[in-house]
Amino acid sequence: MPRVIVVRAMRVVPAPPPIVWSLIADQRLDALWREGVLAMSQDTESTVRPGTRTVEEFTMLGQRMLNEAVICEVDEGVRFTWRTTFGTDADGERRLVAAPDGRTLVSITTTSRPGSAIERALSPLIGPVLRRSLERSLERFEYLVETRTEFRSSSDGTASAR
Repeated sequence: MPRVIVVRAMRVVPAPPPIVWSLIADQRLDALWREGVLAMSQDTESTVRPGTRTVEEFTMLGQRMLNEAVICEVDEGVRFTWRTTFGTDADGERRLVAAPDGRTLVSITTTSRPGSAIERALSPLIGPVLRRSLERSLERFEYLVETRTEFRSSSDGTASAR
């Protein structure tokens, strides 16, 4: 059984990196596009920076879960990395690559380490489920970018899916 599950999805979106960065690096918006995310908050305004802390409420395989994470590295406008501090043992990266035609390649990678016996037993299912979910999430992200959807963040720094 795999001890580490690495999932990556990529998608080209029709906007330049600065616009894409403003949406993908403000994790308060994740509930608007990431499949399964019910609510997401971060303790900083606007885009993430090293040390930003997040709290994510989501569903996975029918279970409601909570993760807390910290942003580790930020290369402004290009990439950021994160790791969980509570919940699922995971880390990841969001990366942008400018395309010559004004579009942006978005790459999201997540690495999970199943810890409990049930997580290890389910790990053959978790990888494919995470991959499909991430691919659908990037489709939703592309739609968000295309429409430049207006969104409302609540005063406590959270956004909820509608």
